[in-house]
Amino acid sequence: MTKKFGIRYILLTVGLPLAFSRCQQNTTMRGEEPESLRAKQVESIMETDTALIAVLETDSVIHLSDSLPMVFKVYNPTNDTLRFTQYHTPFEGFISDFLTITDSEGGEVPYQGAMAKRVMPPPAETYCTVAPSQADSVRFSIMKGYSLSKPGTYTIRYNGGNISNIANGKPVIVRVVE
Repeated sequence: MTKKFGIRYILLTVGLPLAFSRCQQNTTMRGEEPESLRAKQVESIMETDTALIAVLETDSVIHLSDSLPMVFKVYNPTNDTLRFTQYHTPFEGFISDFLTITDSEGGEVPYQGAMAKRVMPPPAETYCTVAPSQADSVRFSIMKGYSLSKPGTYTIRYNGGNISNIANGKPVIVRVVE
């Protein structure tokens, strides 16, 4: 009986304080973890934050019978070579909704193209580099992903910057005529 009491006593007097001190250490470590994670996230944002800018170019007046051609440029106004992923850009074709197109009444033109699921983070082969003060561009037809079926004035904006690391540039306004 003394042995059982002695072991229980040792567990209670030594084991519990050790267990509680371990919990306190873990709590302290967990308390520090979010702060160090925040620091890493800030560093990550600083490393991946870019000054690349999306520039959309098209004629100001387009006929409905046209394919509604557009040029998408990624401009690098910095003194450093920067990179972007092709995800959510016309560089990968129409496999995502990377434009927001609204009519003069504020109605959004729905995207009608394919929607791809991608590997995140983007693999190295999806990245393109842009030299300082240079641009990379691609031509595409808006009609491959959006249906502008009636004449009117439309505002077209690039919206894929949160994925591609390209700042959403100024929108373009296009008048579509018959």
